[in-house]
Amino acid sequence: MRRRGFAAAALVAAASLVVPPSPAAPSPAGAGACTPGYSYSGLAGRDGVSGVAATISTHVLPVVSSGHAAAWVGVGGLHEGLGNVSEWLQAGIAAFPTAGLHVYVEEVSRGSARRFTDLGPALVGERYRVRVVETGRDVWQALVNGKPVGRPAFLPTAGGSWRPVATAESWSAARSTCNRFAYRFEAVSGLQAGHWRSLREAERLGRGVTRRPSGFSAVG
Repeated sequence: MRRRGFAAAALVAAASLVVPPSPAAPSPAGAGACTPGYSYSGLAGRDGVSGVAATISTHVLPVVSSGHAAAWVGVGGLHEGLGNVSEWLQAGIAAFPTAGLHVYVEEVSRGSARRFTDLGPALVGERYRVRVVETGRDVWQALVNGKPVGRPAFLPTAGGSWRPVATAESWSAARSTCNRFAYRFEAVSGLQAGHWRSLREAERLGRGVTRRPSGFSAVG
């Protein structure tokens, strides 16, 4: 199966979860200067898939000075679609400075604007089974705990299949303190030829990744 890029799908949705920065009181845990922009801590599969899944959780509320700190699975990326068009679908949980922790899905179908859907508050300690699956030719659907969420995404490629990504993602504004998070990804897998397989041979994205037998921890 040929691979299709992932723009670190991860470096993926670099526009993903971009929300206006909100002021927040500095935290001792977040002391120190951060490099403005995006950073990632996760895994990207080496081969194309027709689905990616993980059970995502956090046992501590992320400390977000500005922007967001998210944990998601997805496919697609900036300028990774047919004709260098940006296309992606991702779903997971994300923390914001004043809104706390939420479940979300984000979709950029070919020819459409980015659509971010807030699915409601997420609970610290709760485990969320998140999947992004191809349900028809170039049509992808996100599911959380077995239920479809958001609208289907149209993600055509020039050939081959999308690579799977499971990652924590942090975005912070200039001159802000660092966002702090500790996400856990369990049962991380990709769907190939009708079978879910572990992403044990996946490439590491960024820093703060500790591999586990069937998943990893992402700390920032």
